[in-house]
Amino acid sequence: MNKLKSKNTEYLSSIGIEVPEHLPQIESLDEVNPRTAQDIAGRLCALAYVIGLGFDANGKDLLKQLNKYDLMPYVSGYENGLLNQDIIGDQDKINMSWLTECAQALAWCIGLVGLDHFRHCDNDLAHKIPFKADPKDFIQKAKLRPICEIQEQSDLLYRMHWYARNCGLTGQECELSEGIVSERRKAIDWAYGVEEDWDTVPMDT
Repeated sequence: MNKLKSKNTEYLSSIGIEVPEHLPQIESLDEVNPRTAQDIAGRLCALAYVIGLGFDANGKDLLKQLNKYDLMPYVSGYENGLLNQDIIGDQDKINMSWLTECAQALAWCIGLVGLDHFRHCDNDLAHKIPFKADPKDFIQKAKLRPICEIQEQSDLLYRMHWYARNCGLTGQECELSEGIVSERRKAIDWAYGVEEDWDTVPMDT
């Protein structure tokens, strides 16, 4: 784990992102409970609908589709609450629209896309996820990237998140979007198995 921390710290330094050596290591594999490819693919399919809440889709209509395709087990408690509301607040809409970056990270975990933390999610990401179609095959056939790659991303995103947040606190110019980095970190940490409940994945830096 120390090797991983050093590798990512050196990589970040090479691209002009300085993070302190004293930042802690992330959880080791024996401290986490990684998701299966099927968990991740199911969550990704559910997100394809839930994200609609950020773009004025009707929650009741989304619920119908989620129930039709047996995707409700992959919806978080917070999201479920919003789907059942007639009117959604502005901050909740913003939160739902940012889930596109979570979707990019989860899609990466099952090998559908690349991951460039310096730009927003792929324009064609939605076309790679079943929508208003039966996702069973997609979920069953999903294959997980090697867990060591997911672990490496978890560590990298933790350090990037520290940097982006520190820039905000100190008024430095930042090459990274804290929004992109924090959303992807949340999704990767969930996939890595840091926390079982999506809504309570720790985001401390």
